[in-house]
Amino acid sequence: MISHVVINAFLARMENPEPVLAAYGVSFGVQVVLSAPVWACSIVFLSFIKDRASMHRLVVFGAQVWAMTAWIWLFVAIAPVGQQFFQMAFGISESVARAAQYCLLVGAAITPITIFRSLAYGLLMVRRKPLWVTVGTVVRLVALAGILSVLTQWFEGAVVGAYALLACIAVETVFAVLIAAPHYLRAERRVQPPPGYRELWRFSWPVMVMQVAESGVALAAHFFLGRLPNPVTALAGFTVVDSITRLIMSPLRNLIHTTQTLVHVRTDARVIIVFAIHMAILFSGIALLFNVDVVRNFASRDVMGLNQDMAEYIQLALQVSFMLALCMTAAAITRGLLIASKNTGAIAVSSVARVAAVVLVGAAALLFGAENGAMVGLIALTTAFAAESAVLGVRLWQLDRGDHKLFAVREPGAD
Repeated sequence: MISHVVINAFLARMENPEPVLAAYGVSFGVQVVLSAPVWACSIVFLSFIKDRASMHRLVVFGAQVWAMTAWIWLFVAIAPVGQQFFQMAFGISESVARAAQYCLLVGAAITPITIFRSLAYGLLMVRRKPLWVTVGTVVRLVALAGILSVLTQWFEGAVVGAYALLACIAVETVFAVLIAAPHYLRAERRVQPPPGYRELWRFSWPVMVMQVAESGVALAAHFFLGRLPNPVTALAGFTVVDSITRLIMSPLRNLIHTTQTLVHVRTDARVIIVFAIHMAILFSGIALLFNVDVVRNFASRDVMGLNQDMAEYIQLALQVSFMLALCMTAAAITRGLLIASKNTGAIAVSSVARVAAVVLVGAAALLFGAENGAMVGLIALTTAFAAESAVLGVRLWQLDRGDHKLFAVREPGAD
């Protein structure tokens, strides 16, 4: 998430930054929706990595998932109808739409690369070596600084951000594979039969729907923001707020992986729930600091490089972003508990609730004549996470009531 903030801050310092940020923002919104099924593979990999045979099967599965959406991606990025789609869906001009389409084409190379990164990081997580994931982030950021300085010698506008994102992810993936390679070589060739493709698809399709819905939330928000009185400013403002909150609250997303990795019995679940409460308090407290003028101005003016008008435009959204932290925590812990227990069906249902919540917020914004796109977008994101956590919380209660407990009292075979 830091890399996204760095890229947006770099683009915000360009001449006439609003159309640049708008083009990159809508392109990134489409990109994350199309790549969401592949992002879901990181969760699938964590659940099924056992030995070398299972990892080989997971690489093939990842390729299948990528092929499922790659043709749509390339069609939107290359065909003339893709430009018309950007114009009609987001209310942007022809020049901004062309820039967004170019960014999407560059981003097409990111998704297959991330299959190998997810597998490498998944293996490191299973081996309880998560510190290397942090080191990989540092490598990515160091590479990004150099990449951005070089790219401006050949490119300009939003596509600089797209190439920078591709290049830094490629560098991080090479690093992750090299670090994970010794663990792969030490793994058993075959401890048990690898998971079947039917089993993988049955487990993963609700998780993929979840990822698509999470990405689709921002895309749906972009759709409504493009119909506000000043769509370019609305889209640019929301892009900045989204990148700042993604950075500040990114650890909350890892609650899913932490829960999935560590929860095996009921006592684990109790500990992780208490931990989630601590996380909610901590990150909502951090978000509340945006109500302090010095902190907010540092983030918007000094870090993101916004002019005074844009800084004032996103002020209210940053001030109430603590609500997003609370709802994100609730959604992440309920998702993680269901995935850890391999009850993923309800996640698909909650994904529909998320998108429906955004549509309701967007429709209300248009109906009541809202003008601040950053605020509308933040409310949409917060409402989406709240709707999801409500649906998943009810499902957890249903699965755990009576004699049918969600997790065993102790590990199988324990004394």
